[in-house]
Amino acid sequence: MATSALAQEQEQPETSTSETPRQGGLNEIIVTAQKRAENLQDVPVAVTAFGGEALDQANMKGLEDVQGRAPGLVISSFSPGQPEIAIRGVGTKEDGAGASDSTLIMVDGVYFATRTATNIDIFDLERLEVLRGPQGTLFGKNAIAGVVNYVTRKPTLGEFEFKARQTVGNFGTFDTGAGVNIPLGENVAARLSFSRRDTDGYLTRVDVGTRAVPTGSEDDDDIGFAERFAWRAAIAWEPTDRTSVFLSLDGADDDFGTDNREPVGSVGPLHDCGCASDPMAVNEVIGGTRGKNGGVYSYAGEELGFSKRDLIGGMAQVDHEFSFATLTVLGAFRDSTFKNLLDSSGLPPSPVVDLTGSNGNPNLILLGSPELGFTFDSVDVIDEQATQYTGEIRLTSPGSSRFRWVAGLFGSIEDIQRTEGVGFSGLSDQSLEPSFVAANMDFLGKGLGGYGQATFELTDTFSLTGGARYSYEKKRIIASNDVITSPNVLLILRPFPETRGEDSWSNFSWRIGAEFRPTSDIMVYGSVATGFKSGGFTGTATTAERATTAFEPEEATNYELGAKMDLLDRRLRLNTTAFYLDYKDLQVTRFFQPPTSGFGEFITENASDATIKGVEVELTAQPVDFLEFGGTYAYLDAKYKNFFGTPDISGSGDFSDNRLRQAPKHSWSAYVQVSQELASGSTITANLNARYQSDVFTNADNNPLDVLPSYTLADAWIAWQSADRVWEIQGWVKNFTDEAYRTHVYSQRGGRIAFGTFGSPRTYGVTLSYEY
Repeated sequence: MATSALAQEQEQPETSTSETPRQGGLNEIIVTAQKRAENLQDVPVAVTAFGGEALDQANMKGLEDVQGRAPGLVISSFSPGQPEIAIRGVGTKEDGAGASDSTLIMVDGVYFATRTATNIDIFDLERLEVLRGPQGTLFGKNAIAGVVNYVTRKPTLGEFEFKARQTVGNFGTFDTGAGVNIPLGENVAARLSFSRRDTDGYLTRVDVGTRAVPTGSEDDDDIGFAERFAWRAAIAWEPTDRTSVFLSLDGADDDFGTDNREPVGSVGPLHDCGCASDPMAVNEVIGGTRGKNGGVYSYAGEELGFSKRDLIGGMAQVDHEFSFATLTVLGAFRDSTFKNLLDSSGLPPSPVVDLTGSNGNPNLILLGSPELGFTFDSVDVIDEQATQYTGEIRLTSPGSSRFRWVAGLFGSIEDIQRTEGVGFSGLSDQSLEPSFVAANMDFLGKGLGGYGQATFELTDTFSLTGGARYSYEKKRIIASNDVITSPNVLLILRPFPETRGEDSWSNFSWRIGAEFRPTSDIMVYGSVATGFKSGGFTGTATTAERATTAFEPEEATNYELGAKMDLLDRRLRLNTTAFYLDYKDLQVTRFFQPPTSGFGEFITENASDATIKGVEVELTAQPVDFLEFGGTYAYLDAKYKNFFGTPDISGSGDFSDNRLRQAPKHSWSAYVQVSQELASGSTITANLNARYQSDVFTNADNNPLDVLPSYTLADAWIAWQSADRVWEIQGWVKNFTDEAYRTHVYSQRGGRIAFGTFGSPRTYGVTLSYEY
């Protein structure tokens, strides 16, 4: 399913009794985007909601499967544990410990501070909500791009429930999951659930002879394997009619194999020579272009890399209903570790390259035969440990009054230790040893915030909304760079001892809006909202000065007009949004090659101005009970207005009028679903859906090599459900056209060589589900 229709089954509100599903026409969708259970069509915010049952039907396993189905959401992952999430072209490329993400990832109201902990498995959810645009006056943490909110299934008092699924598919896919709800007394219940997903991977090994140095845990038949295990345990207790307690503990253990990097472009000088410095030529001569879809699923690197991640977290929430408001007290902790090793070029290295000439003429290797291997091969290693604590106190007024309000206080502590190392084959040292440098960062962040929002119904058809938030964030880092072997390195990470940096920022943001209802089934709204993201510190800095000099915070003002309409006796649902986003000091991370460097370096700096404007449309139709269809469309015009960055080797740093990264101009999705009840009472349901994304740049210079080309993906499934709704068997296929599409790309050497990763080829399988 490819649109908000994923949530069309009747949702169960967290704090109120659900309404009876409508007989004929589209059901209501209940969300908590404004901290209270409300019909989606009554919420004056751009929200796309996905119901838990439909998430399962569509085989959506992670947030990357939501991309294309929620307008404006774009995800590009450097590695399986490091997603780069953007909404409406607003995202964060900087992955260092001292930076904040533009999009908040939240589970049951708890935000995840560390990016490496955000790519969680989708299982046992009540729903998933994607809120677009600045969200500062209702959430504990200020979100300048938007919020992705996971709402888990809660324990249900007095009912025993059990649900299990088993999936088998190609590439050794074997997924198992289950959830059970257990009454423990009249006012206590527990829920336990888990998800295990295994696949052998779809990469094939290219024999590179003695240059291969297997360092991972993979067999040659399981290149790119994935083993994921996630679990959750929760208890709900209602000691009185007015008080409820919710306790939750969850964890995950993920083990991913090699993540392939495929050469996708090279230009001169030097790198278009058809020689050892040309990654395209090296890839072809060693056989990396042979095979399916031009060899994009073949792996020729010398390192068999890996990604490993362990997560654990817990939360406690107490709600008490007073006569005037509900008091919510929430506390949570999260702990995560992430380790990653990858071959950044996906190619075997050439012999030692002596760039100084002390061991002979370096050009003999640089311009040598591509059969020697790639002269600028590199390896990236990441080791990160993170701990966070969050707390929130909130008062929420009753939802039935004409004057509705929410007010709260929020605090957080984040402690992250991260080391990122970059290694090259021997470069220039007399010892001819490989070069390896490591950037270390010990980060401590503290945040405080106070927020409030109120809506007053002036008449039965017209309401005004106002909100405000004060934020304070303080960040401290201890940074150092170590040279592990040769001091002559292409990436100019200059060694320096531990150096401290510290800075703090405060902000007052606000939101005003108005809602008008000409009829009970149509709402028109308008709003102006500001957003804020704190400053930070560059993660893999080249010098002590750059490591300890903070980049500035960014601010945005969002102007938005929208309409939510249920038409034709609720047989047609049409939601539209138009927005204009005015950005100041947008944080931009670049990997570029300054004139003083032989390879490149990371830098995060502020663009003076950027403007983003666009239109989003979501359509769902059910003309007859057995047929449903719909889709989404998003138009996005996102450009740097004034951006004069640090010049690269080409001598230009003017990126004004360039398109923002992760900002496709056009994207759409469409689906059709048919359901037919058989004479036996069982039901057959079939679904066909597709989604499209136009070209996406991944760097501020809009380098044609640094681009994700447009692509269209199509999925389909058909399911049979028994008359008693206990058994269901589903056959499914994803990417049935077998499109080879890029999911990430980055360039090196001043944008003259580029390497990409590709999404999954055609996958298919069968899922059996049982529900009691």
